[in-house]
Amino acid sequence: MKFIVLLFTVLLQKQTRQQGYERNNQWFNRLLKPFDVQNMAFKGQLAVFSLVVLLPCLVLALFMSSLTGLIGGTFLLLIQVLVLLYVLGRDDFSLRFESYRECWNKEDYEGAFCCAQSFLNLQDQVECQSPFELHQTVRQAIIYAWFVRFFIFVFWFLLLGVAGALACLLSIWFYRQFKLPWVKSLLGAIEWLPSRLLAVSMALAGDFVGSFPLALKFTSDFHSDSRTVLVQTAVVGEKADEASFDCETAQQALMDTNQLMFRCAVLWLLIVACLTVFAGF
Repeated sequence: MKFIVLLFTVLLQKQTRQQGYERNNQWFNRLLKPFDVQNMAFKGQLAVFSLVVLLPCLVLALFMSSLTGLIGGTFLLLIQVLVLLYVLGRDDFSLRFESYRECWNKEDYEGAFCCAQSFLNLQDQVECQSPFELHQTVRQAIIYAWFVRFFIFVFWFLLLGVAGALACLLSIWFYRQFKLPWVKSLLGAIEWLPSRLLAVSMALAGDFVGSFPLALKFTSDFHSDSRTVLVQTAVVGEKADEASFDCETAQQALMDTNQLMFRCAVLWLLIVACLTVFAGF
């Protein structure tokens, strides 16, 4: 069932993508509005988190578990697809990436800077960077964007269903709203396992000889954050430097990075399909 839901969702997402699409999270902001979370003690913050993040997901899970029969099963499939589509979003990230790559094709460095600032939220990082440094920063941002836009939600969906994927999304929104240290630690825990699995996937789908030992090493590393794990696994063994850097090299590197993440997505889908066929997942 989960493979069918995931497959339908990915296909529907591809067909309904919109450039610049943003999830409507006004309902979540309205839930948070009555609470002065910043000035609460830890127990109060935890209570609000449980109320606005965990409770809606629990209600959703209980409601779906109550659906039985042919009509209930059909309705259950529809709910799961729609909720997972909402969690994954419908932003056409590929179009943003293509516009940035096209700037490199035209040797338009200023345009590349503007694209990076607009679609990767790198305003505070790119202003003083050289073209080579910008290129490296954007490559890293693309890798992490794939993780936080797709892989982390797919992982928690496979583990805990759509309620788990939704809880992951709401936890991210809760942290962005209040920047609480304990929520950041919670997100670190949420990202730990999927980031290590993605690192191994990147090794399998990319430079296995160079990347796999490092990806394997990260599986026992409880200190490195997910961004560090993914970026270092992706770029290990590369010898690019500013002296040999040019637009053609930049374009190829960007395409290779995007294709690597796409192959990882396909690999995850294939694994889920195999688990469904042979293990009844």
